[in-house]
Amino acid sequence: MTKAGTKSIQEQFIIKLKAAIPANENLVQSIADTLNLSTDSAYRRIRCEKLFDIDEVAVLCKTYKVRFDDDIDILLNVAMFNFNLLENNKEKFRQWLQSILENLKQISSRPENTIIYSADDVPIWHHFNDEYLIRFKIFYWLKTILADLDFVNQNFEPELISNDLVQMAKDISYYYNQTNSIEIWTEDTFNSTLKQVEYFWGSGFFKNKDDAIKACNSIYNELNILQKICANSCKTENGKPNFTMYQSEVMVGNNSIVATIGQTKISYVSYNTFNMMTTTNEKFVNEAEQWLKNLIKKSILISGVGEKQRNQFFRKLSQRLDKLKQEIELEM
Repeated sequence: MTKAGTKSIQEQFIIKLKAAIPANENLVQSIADTLNLSTDSAYRRIRCEKLFDIDEVAVLCKTYKVRFDDDIDILLNVAMFNFNLLENNKEKFRQWLQSILENLKQISSRPENTIIYSADDVPIWHHFNDEYLIRFKIFYWLKTILADLDFVNQNFEPELISNDLVQMAKDISYYYNQTNSIEIWTEDTFNSTLKQVEYFWGSGFFKNKDDAIKACNSIYNELNILQKICANSCKTENGKPNFTMYQSEVMVGNNSIVATIGQTKISYVSYNTFNMMTTTNEKFVNEAEQWLKNLIKKSILISGVGEKQRNQFFRKLSQRLDKLKQEIELEM
């Protein structure tokens, strides 16, 4: 590879570092402190007058969780992904929640930020506006998906979910509300949440009928909040417009996300129910973003304008929830 080519890769690496370093921190000072360099030496690397050595690259990648090899991978049509290893214990789940929280903090800290999300399932932050629903969803994930040994033989009790996990979920909701986001839903997006309640009820994992009804009522609350922010195109009261929602009649197939943080774009791809793989590989991200934009073109805008379509959409979701709640209430 030529020196010019190496310099170009370092320039792209510097752009990624700028996006990864918190907005309130100075890039030069951060690099100097991390690598134990003078500010003059840090400036020379930022201007690409001097190339990073392999040890410096390793330290920066580890500290700021960025990849150096993406630009090389582009030449080979290879994309490298990061992921959180989830095991059957609460600590790994806590780390997973923490990673989502840190990602949202980073995205929301930048003036130029956008999350585009095609939602095969309800995006998790919408579950985190209601405390009872937070506790139900976390219990469901730990018991059913991760088979945590502390939960596998337990029936649902809200108190079994620790307050620190609940607070982390609320923080995720808070920082999501500070971002600009575009979400693409179908009528099927809501199904998995209903099926989770139905599964727990049918399997006897609710201690009593009242707990199952409370779960349904919390989902009503979730829908009401979502419809309100959809109507206002805004996630917070008296805030600036930062939410756009589309209804797609085309099945989206999976949860796919592209986040823009300043000059950096990151693609998130779902796997194993709710876990995510991430990459900044330029070719992969551009293809994912183009797919999302094409999906938007075939969808109906239901936030802000489109009141009739919006009301019809949420009415259908509520009717499905009505049916589930009635089945629970009528069962002996």
